[in-house]
Order: sequence, then structure tokens, then C-alpha cells
Amino acid sequence: MKMNIDGEIFRLNFENVLWIIFMFLSFLNILGDCDSKKFLISKEQIYKRQADSIFTLTLFITFFIYLYFFVRNYRQYQRIPSYLKDLYFVKVFGSIFLISGILCLLYFQQGQKHVI
Repeated sequence: MKMNIDGEIFRLNFENVLWIIFMFLSFLNILGDCDSKKFLISKEQIYKRQADSIFTLTLFITFFIYLYFFVRNYRQYQRIPSYLKDLYFVKVFGSIFLISGILCLLYFQQGQKHVI
């Protein structure tokens, strides 16, 4: 029982670090938006490349964070009592949607580099 509590506390502490990383990624995206504005005003390609690099980096890191949440949710789904399986399946399915969305955004980000 003690090991299970320690494991859960470790997991929650790790997830707190992930939320801090999300805050940092949000800040980076704000910087990317600022570079996008500079590009719109000046038409200097350096600002567009910087913004694209920032957005690609944040999406890439976000992909791995959501991958962690998918694995966590799937492991919880495997251990959950059968009467809660449907509810936890929604959690796992939602995680798959988030990962799919990030992959689509990464594809878009890479594709739009060749436009404009």
C-alpha cells in the first residue's frame, strides 16, 4: 500500500513538472506570435523562420507530453474495474485524439514552411 501511495505521489510530482513545461511552451508560443507580427509588418523572412521554428519545437515537445498522458491513461484503463471501463475508454480515446491533432498540426507546420 505504501509503495502505491509513493508511486502516485511521484507521478503527481512528475505531472506538475509537465504543467510547468506547458507554461514555458505557452510563453514560447507568445514569442512566436510576436515574431509572426514582426514578419507581417516587415516581411523579413527571418521572423517567419523564427516563428515557424518555435511553433514546431513546441508542437514536438507537446506531442511527447501527450504521448506520456496516453500511456498513463491506457495503463489506468487496464487496471480499472470493469464497471468503469467505458468511462476510462473515453479518456484513452481522447488521448488518441490529442496525439492525432498534434501530428496533424506538425504536418501543417512543416508543409506551410514551403508556402509564402
